[in-house]
Amino acid sequence: MEKPASINIEQILKAMEANLGEEPKPMVLMSKLVPEWIPRQAQERKFCFDLPHIPDKYKHLIMIAAAAAVNSHLCTETFIKIAHRSGVTKEEIGEALLLARFALASTIFATAVEGMEYLVNEGEK
Repeated sequence: MEKPASINIEQILKAMEANLGEEPKPMVLMSKLVPEWIPRQAQERKFCFDLPHIPDKYKHLIMIAAAAAVNSHLCTETFIKIAHRSGVTKEEIGEALLLARFALASTIFATAVEGMEYLVNEGEK
């Protein structure tokens, strides 16, 4: 049985760079640490974007919102650039960021439910 041709890491990094419009620094660094990961990263992105039920525009907006919510500055900037280059408008990106901020801010109340219940019930004693 013949081995399949190995995927050229440099070609994948160049494709990532073309998609982003600049060097994908985290992937370049990872390629020097665990080069086998680079094809997986590209495959996972392709897998996610090939899924049929959510339009690409929404996928971009979800990625931006998720990256911003977990406070990843580099990923947020990267996803914004990729989305904008893919046709997502600045207004749509702005709304996604506002929704992420609202969702994240709303979790404060949910996180504090037990404490608020204590305070409310303490007043009933």
